[in-house]
Amino acid sequence: MQLSQPEVKNSPVKKRGLKSNFIYNFIGQILTLIIPLITTPYLARVLHEVGNGQYSYASSIITYFILFANMGFDVYGQRQIARYQDDKYNKSRVFWELFVVKSVTTIAALAVLYAITFTVGFGENYNYLILILSIQVIAVPFDIQFLFRGDEDFRAIAIRTILMKVAALVCIFVFVKDEGDLWVYALLISVSTIAANIIMWPAIIKRISFIKPRELQLLRHIKPAFLIFLPTLAVTIYSVFDKTMIGLLAANPDYENGCYEQAYKLNSVALLLVTVISSVMISRNAHDYQTGDKDSLERHLYFACNYVWMIGVPLIVGFAVLSQNLSSWFLGDGYEEVPLLMQVMSVRFIASGFGVVFGDQLFIAIGKEKYPTIATLCAAGVNILLNYFLIPVLGATGAAIATAVCEVMVTAVLAFFAWRHKFLSLKKVLLSSWKYILSAGVMFVPIYFLQMYLGYSIWTFILITAVGAAAYFVTLLLLRDKFFIFLAKNVLGSVKNKLKGRGAQAEGAAQEGEHSDRSGKDNKGDNNNV
Repeated sequence: MQLSQPEVKNSPVKKRGLKSNFIYNFIGQILTLIIPLITTPYLARVLHEVGNGQYSYASSIITYFILFANMGFDVYGQRQIARYQDDKYNKSRVFWELFVVKSVTTIAALAVLYAITFTVGFGENYNYLILILSIQVIAVPFDIQFLFRGDEDFRAIAIRTILMKVAALVCIFVFVKDEGDLWVYALLISVSTIAANIIMWPAIIKRISFIKPRELQLLRHIKPAFLIFLPTLAVTIYSVFDKTMIGLLAANPDYENGCYEQAYKLNSVALLLVTVISSVMISRNAHDYQTGDKDSLERHLYFACNYVWMIGVPLIVGFAVLSQNLSSWFLGDGYEEVPLLMQVMSVRFIASGFGVVFGDQLFIAIGKEKYPTIATLCAAGVNILLNYFLIPVLGATGAAIATAVCEVMVTAVLAFFAWRHKFLSLKKVLLSSWKYILSAGVMFVPIYFLQMYLGYSIWTFILITAVGAAAYFVTLLLLRDKFFIFLAKNVLGSVKNKLKGRGAQAEGAAQEGEHSDRSGKDNKGDNNNV
């Protein structure tokens, strides 16, 4: 029996432009980038390699349960909300259906987690950490970012991110003092996660309406969300399972995991610069595809590909040259393997960047999840095999090699599917890279020789990075790269408009003040005359 749609007054949330959403998302992501840059050196010295390694292993375990509780509903929910941006009833129904389903999967995940913890356990050093981190599993149903992302409103998310990240940062420096405070750190991270989710709920009042339980159709979301979950699961296998396998197979698991955790964290922080536009593009591409605007979809895909080349190529060169310098002053003593690990992982700046473009921004946005599923499941199988043979011999380095190989494999398979179905031209994508590769080659020369003659310190790192960035972007200007010039003009134009707007407001306020003063004087004169 099909339920009739009741009358619900549509009051679509005002959509922000693509540029505006990018800026707000960029602010949130930059903060996500800056916070680890502040906390990582402190935690590396306070918790040491063993403490960081124990947290890394426990966190990898809890990630599986968070993953199963989410079951792909966040990415799927964002896509569905984007389709119903202007239909308040259907948008509300999707929201409540996903909230209920996520609650059910979360209860199931927690039941399994607690059953294992209180029976066979995960190890004496890890059980208490896993119980504390289980708060993050409880937080899953309360995460409603998909609603705001689907509505293309990244301002609310950015504000929440700023508030909670700053609060967590302050608490870490206040309460985490030595290696014995590892449980405090785990508790702070977990509490900040659930608080960040709950703080978003008051903002949904104007966005959605209450839907009667009998009008909810929960099962219709299971299959499509599960199809999105499969590639997410596979990605997790070769991005998180490697930490679990290091804990099981490495000769010195806590130390190896400590090094791997720090290298992966630094790599992932830099990777945010490459993938920062993805969240914005998914919603817009889903909406364009739904409305039949294929030209706009193709334009956005080429835009994203150019962006990956422009940011990813110099990051690879920079990490190849400066990893030793960065690790020496950023992490301190005791993390000797980190520079090599960062150099191996640097391939992710291109591989993961294009994997996100083809996987998330294209196939998942348009509802063709089977292609990311095929690519990531194949890579997950290869990753397990490579980890099994490489970790006992090479430790964390073996896990890094396995991850890099699988990232490239996923991107290659997704690119093949994108080319086969004629969503874009791979020849055009590849040819668009030559200016960025040439500019990065020019950048390599000064930073390589400066690194040879200058010592390792934060100041030499900043100096060399600045010189490299200047060499890279000046070369792009000399090569007349249209994409870079387009972005530069837009950024400068936005700043100019903001300054003009503030100047106009100040001038208007001043004129209003003068007018008030004149009026006041005139009135005073009139009163005197009376």
